[in-house]
Amino acid sequence: MTEYLARGTPDFTASETVAAFDELPLWCAMAGLFLLEHLPLPRGAAVLDVGCGTGFPLLELAQRLGRPAVVHGLDPWGSALARARFKAGVIGVGNITLTRGDGAAMPYPASRFDLIVSNLGINNFADPDAVIAECRRVLKPRGRLALTTNIEGHMAELYRMFNEVLADRGAREAQAALQRHVAHRGTIASISARLTRAGFRVVHAVERNFPMRFADGTALFHHYFMRLGFLEGWRNVVTPDTEQEVFSALEGKLNDRAAERGELRLTVPLAYLEAEPAAERAST
Repeated sequence: MTEYLARGTPDFTASETVAAFDELPLWCAMAGLFLLEHLPLPRGAAVLDVGCGTGFPLLELAQRLGRPAVVHGLDPWGSALARARFKAGVIGVGNITLTRGDGAAMPYPASRFDLIVSNLGINNFADPDAVIAECRRVLKPRGRLALTTNIEGHMAELYRMFNEVLADRGAREAQAALQRHVAHRGTIASISARLTRAGFRVVHAVERNFPMRFADGTALFHHYFMRLGFLEGWRNVVTPDTEQEVFSALEGKLNDRAAERGELRLTVPLAYLEAEPAAERAST
């Protein structure tokens, strides 16, 4: 049942990994469409997509804004930028600029952009506070920052059963590790506080639950994106000598739930936050 544990971590520099990642609708599209539903669409704007990856929502946003707007994409993942550049050429999107760089040290002058977007970036940045500070620096005084992120409560059904499996085995250290893994995701309140500390004022916030449905736990653990994006973090909760036993038990528990309910449904709460630079304090 647990052969997925033997497949190893994907090589993110490999062209086939990039191509497969690019075709995945499960994760970035779910949040990206939520982003596109709410963000402002200023005509002729200079826009920045921080962590643009293989080009979504960057390419879609460039097309929805049209010219003379220009959408800049920034990402340290060179192979993904090459893929985004290829797609832009194929579909004829000319109002983009792609740059390889670090969001915590952006290669742009101050007050450069009218709109900055980040789709699911905040949980993946090595130093999110530094990235947000840079967003504040390069955003125009009347500009907007719009971001999406998965928040506290993410896949709570799975994590509850994961904890039950660990509790049944008396694995207290693993339970503590699981709690730390779960707790790194924020809430609208905690993300708003982080934005406030960086000099922003949140003007709009929306939370919505999105369902992720699988036939059973076996299907979930074999799903490519689950292995690509989540499996390593789950495996880090347990020790190598116990992971086969733990994941076999967890998979069985998820399968039992699916058999009882006709499907395995996981909840993914997403948040959209939009912020503007707070007024500068008068000097004394």
